[in-house]
Amino acid sequence: MTLATAWLAACSGVDEAGTPVGLAEPAPAERLARVHVVLQPPGDVPSDDPALEVAARFVQYRGLDEPAVRARVDLPLLASDRLRIGQCVASEQLWFPPEESATRETGSGRELVLLDVGNIAVQIGDVSVDLPLSLVPDLLPYMSGVQYDYVSEALPARAWPAGEPSPTSLTIAVDGAGDDDFPGLRLRVPIPEPVVLQPTASPDRGSLLLEWRPDGRAAPVLVRLSSFIGSEPAGDEVTCLLSDTGSHRFDVDDLRAAGLDGAGDSLRLGASRLARVRFAAGELFTRDSAEAVVEVRSAALVAWR
Repeated sequence: MTLATAWLAACSGVDEAGTPVGLAEPAPAERLARVHVVLQPPGDVPSDDPALEVAARFVQYRGLDEPAVRARVDLPLLASDRLRIGQCVASEQLWFPPEESATRETGSGRELVLLDVGNIAVQIGDVSVDLPLSLVPDLLPYMSGVQYDYVSEALPARAWPAGEPSPTSLTIAVDGAGDDDFPGLRLRVPIPEPVVLQPTASPDRGSLLLEWRPDGRAAPVLVRLSSFIGSEPAGDEVTCLLSDTGSHRFDVDDLRAAGLDGAGDSLRLGASRLARVRFAAGELFTRDSAEAVVEVRSAALVAWR
């Protein structure tokens, strides 16, 4: 069965109330796809975050708007697409659709299928990692399919060898369905340089200066700030989008207004650089609807005096 045939079969299911929707010609399908690879190479500051995360979603839908679909399939807009340069918000706000694009589910005939596109593997250096495939939880009668997720607390030893130059790209290979709908693809995506933050806090806790080396791509940098009292978090984590100019000075009062607790005794900082490649795949996905993203994270620590 081709992906297109499977999609038509799914469209003859039931609506949320369990009423058969029959075989009437469905509305045109919309599509979204993303393969998101997150790398956290070894650094001087310990981190509780996984060293390697990969999530892949290939989605076909109708009867729903895009924000509703993104919320259902855990495919939020990237923070770099949500924020303005210099803007800081509580990180949890980025988990939900933008306020100006309220989700909408338009009556019966809703269909949301996460497509099985065959085996997906990510090759970093000499290591190839196969992504596990799992069924979408049976929570909604109009939602079905599979999702791809991989999480590891450590990078494979040969992916980022100590003492050797960092890898500059990785390869994403998708087997596809073996037909014209989705014949498979192979993508080479750059791996950005990690952001090595050098933080300096003012003695009065009024400001925080971050310095780092720009990588020359002119792409923005994401910085996350969390306040801690001992080992316990205090207040909200805050995410900021900065120009990759090599330095930025925060007014701590502005960070407090965004949700950061200024009373902690330390700040944990996380920084991300992203590389994005748009792609087309067979007859289903166009460059406007499909992307591969590689995000490299790093960490730093500030002890307030």
